[in-house]
Amino acid sequence: MRGIVKKLLYWEWALLLILLPIFLFPQGIHGAIIFLIPVLWALRKLSMGYVFPPTPYNLAVIILIFTMGLSSLVTFDLALSIPRISMLLVGIALMFATVHHSRESSVWPVVATYMFIGLMLALIGLIGTQWPAPFDALNHIRRVTGIFPQGMPGTSEGIVNANELAGVLCWIAPFMLACVVGFRKQLWQGHAFVYVALIISTTICSMLIIATSSRGGIFAFGVSAMLVVAFFVNGRWRLVLAIGLLVTILVLFSNSNGLSVKDIVGDDLGLDGRIEIWSRALLALQDHPLTGLGMNGFRRIVRVLYPLFGISNEIDLGHAHNHLLQVAMDLGVPGLISYLSLWIISAGLLWATYRNLARRKAQQHPYYALVAGLSGAVCAGWLFGVFDAVALGSRPSFMWWL
Repeated sequence: MRGIVKKLLYWEWALLLILLPIFLFPQGIHGAIIFLIPVLWALRKLSMGYVFPPTPYNLAVIILIFTMGLSSLVTFDLALSIPRISMLLVGIALMFATVHHSRESSVWPVVATYMFIGLMLALIGLIGTQWPAPFDALNHIRRVTGIFPQGMPGTSEGIVNANELAGVLCWIAPFMLACVVGFRKQLWQGHAFVYVALIISTTICSMLIIATSSRGGIFAFGVSAMLVVAFFVNGRWRLVLAIGLLVTILVLFSNSNGLSVKDIVGDDLGLDGRIEIWSRALLALQDHPLTGLGMNGFRRIVRVLYPLFGISNEIDLGHAHNHLLQVAMDLGVPGLISYLSLWIISAGLLWATYRNLARRKAQQHPYYALVAGLSGAVCAGWLFGVFDAVALGSRPSFMWWL
């Protein structure tokens, strides 16, 4: 029996990913997730002596779970919060399950699975998004394939939000790009087909970010792509990349004087709309600093208690359009602190690993490419989150935890 439990926990991450499509759409199954995850954690405690594998993230994650439970006590509509709570639990469980598997065996199955799921999400987005001009020709793909004729399940009006798709792909595309550059010799010599597939996948994800017309997503990916490339070039070329990035930013800001505030950001809300949303989020945070509004509560409460005068009621505000403010709305200031800690710890670990590999002149080590890719993903995710957000507990947010 003990051996069966250990085998189950060894493949826990794969089990959760297999069950994920079932968890995503049927509303009634979310309660089962809230039950299943603690059962798996209890099994790990009984068989291995700990609930979570020891990592630098543990304290921050425990605080995050505590704040999630606290916010669920004050949420005005538990039915609205439970889907977000359950998916946040799935994300946390996935993180610790992948840590356990990587330590027991190898990190590479997780890496390959991450990129495969990323490609699948990109293809789902390709079919389910209403593409704006000049990329509106992509809308024919949905009509030709006939997939999701009634619209994408679980989305607003059956359409994948283009900005949210850009945010998700910003986690994936830089990582793929680093693997394309870092593993080119190993894969081309021994696994040419895999390398070609990786190049195609990276191209699809990168092009779809551009096709979303999300200026925040495009900017975030552009900066992260430069960061990834900087890992693989010498100091002189790094200087060239830095100068190029600075010039690009200056050009964008100089040209923005002739654009409307809507065009600067690139969607219907625009910069003025975001500033109004942020001001309401700050007011809500002043009123509920410890608990926030409950997970997924901002979208409903903001219209009632903190009315928006410049934004139509027809626009569904799924989040606060800033990842830090959205976490504060969901989990309060303690949750925001733990969330920030996760970013800081990640950046610190990546920096320490990079310095260790660079000191050993181990730029050809496979982990060097992983550090480059994860650094790019962290950079892109943070930059995208300044003007938009993929909320914790939203359907694609499990990728952030992987």
